[in-house]
Amino acid sequence: MDDSLARELADLSALQRIGSLNTEYLPSLSGDLRPAALVAVMDEIVLGARTVLVELGCGSSSVLLARLLQQRGFGHLLSIEHDERIAAFVASQLRREGLGSVARVVHAPLSRHPAALPRHGQWYAPKLVHDEVLGYVERFGLVDLLLVDGPGFGDSRYPALPVLRAVLAPGATVLADDVDRPDEQAVLARWSEEFGLEFRTAPRTSLAAATALA
Repeated sequence: MDDSLARELADLSALQRIGSLNTEYLPSLSGDLRPAALVAVMDEIVLGARTVLVELGCGSSSVLLARLLQQRGFGHLLSIEHDERIAAFVASQLRREGLGSVARVVHAPLSRHPAALPRHGQWYAPKLVHDEVLGYVERFGLVDLLLVDGPGFGDSRYPALPVLRAVLAPGATVLADDVDRPDEQAVLARWSEEFGLEFRTAPRTSLAAATALA
């Protein structure tokens, strides 16, 4: 079986598993996780008992994660998104479904960032992210799952760990999407070298996972 067919079958299987959370229609957005990747995230939430989640880059998949948290009865999600239109839609959908108690979306435009690599030099607005994440951690505790799915170009995802490592709980899971792309592979290699993380790729997904050291 070739890789593309295997991925398609994995996505079809994942859509069946997500079925109970598809309570109403959601549009396909550019920031969405593939179904197989989304299921891998959900498995980590459930099997790892993850309760304090931060997501960089959001989409309709964020609403499904919020539905899962509400269904389980515990856990919180903070999503940071640079695209104003996507952030507005997800925030509106969360409010409409009464999911505001478990999930929050912050629109953080891209701007110059001291932790960014020279090639692009941008990441989410520094002060806004600092204030939002600090308030979130003060309220709910250290982050035990970090999902890096944005920004969506080049090596622009690199600042995620330099910026957020201080708020990761010992044993937290770090998930990175789109790791089949060369730029994301380069970021993973740099994170591994600088932070001592060992990433492993989930079968038939574009997702890699590592455990933060104590």
